[in-house]
Amino acid sequence: MDSTILAEFYKLSDIEKKQLQDQQFHSDFDTKSILKKKSVYKIPVFTEDFFKNQNIYISKHNRFAAYPTHTHTFLEMNYMLAGHAIEHIGKRDIQLNQGNILILDVGTTHSIEALSANDIMINIIFRNNIEFSLSSIQKLGQYNSILYKFLPADDHLNKYLIYQSYHTKGPVQVIADAIIEEYFHPQKFSKMLIDSYLRSFLILLSRNTNLYSDDTIQKQIPNLVLYMLKEITKNPKDCNLNKLAEESSYNRAYLGSLFKKSTGLSFSEALTDQRLLDAYNMLISTKMPISEITEQVGISNKTFFYNKFKKKFHELPNDVRAEFK
Repeated sequence: MDSTILAEFYKLSDIEKKQLQDQQFHSDFDTKSILKKKSVYKIPVFTEDFFKNQNIYISKHNRFAAYPTHTHTFLEMNYMLAGHAIEHIGKRDIQLNQGNILILDVGTTHSIEALSANDIMINIIFRNNIEFSLSSIQKLGQYNSILYKFLPADDHLNKYLIYQSYHTKGPVQVIADAIIEEYFHPQKFSKMLIDSYLRSFLILLSRNTNLYSDDTIQKQIPNLVLYMLKEITKNPKDCNLNKLAEESSYNRAYLGSLFKKSTGLSFSEALTDQRLLDAYNMLISTKMPISEITEQVGISNKTFFYNKFKKKFHELPNDVRAEFK
C-alpha cells in the first residue's frame, strides 16, 4: 500500500473525531441510501445510492464506535489493511486480522465492533450490474478445487467467504491495494484500470484453493483432514494415502476412515474429483490431447475417465472443449 494513502487513512475523519470524543456511533451515510421499510423492519438496508454511477464504492470504516446491525442490496468486501476487527454475522462472531478479506453476500446481516486507532478496515462495495458476486466466485472456484465442496460459509440466511492473510499475500493484496490507490488518487484511465483489476481480482479469489470459512469451524473438520485436502489440490497426480500416511506418521486406514467421516467422501472419491477438475481446466485452457491430459492428472483408465467426467460435468470432454473453442 502506498505510504501516503496509508497515512491518510490513519488521520481522523470528522466522524471519527466525534466518535472518539463521545464513544457513540455517528451516521456516515446519506438518508436516501436507506431502503424505506415498514416499522416491522428494524434493520436498515443500504441501497445502491452509494455508487454515484460508478461500479464500486470504497471507503475507510470509521473507528472508535461500534457500527450497528445492517444489511445491503450489494456485495461488500471488508479488507483489513491494519490491526484487527470483530464482526457479528448473524449469530457468528468473526475476527479479522491484518490482511484478512471478508466478502459478504447481498442481504447478509452484520455489525462491527468499535475499531481502535491502529485498526484500518477498507470497505469495498460492488454494483450488482457487474459480474462480481458470491455465486460467481464460487462457480469459478468449483471448477478449480475440491475444497469448495466443504468450505464456502452459509448459515442459510447469511452468506460470506473469509480469506486469511496468508491466503491473500501476493497478487490478491497487490491488486486490492492497486484498486484502492487508483480510487483515492485517480489519474488518467483510473476507471478503466479499476474495472480491469476487478476482473483479475475475481479470478484470483476464485482460484484460491486454501479458502477457509466459518463452515469449516461449524463442521469441525480436523486439521489433519484439511491437510489431506490441500495435498489433494496441490498434486493430485501423485497424491495417495500411503504417501500421506508416511508424511504425517499416521496409519493409512486411520487417515482413510477420518477423511470419510469428516467429508462424507472416500479419499479416492475426493482425489478423483480433483483430477477431473484439473482435466476440465486443461481441456479449456490448452490444446493438449485428451490422452495426455488423463496422463497428466493421474488417471490411466480412459473408460473410467470418460464415465466419471460425464457423470460430474454432464458432458463429454470433447464437447466441453468444443464449447470453449
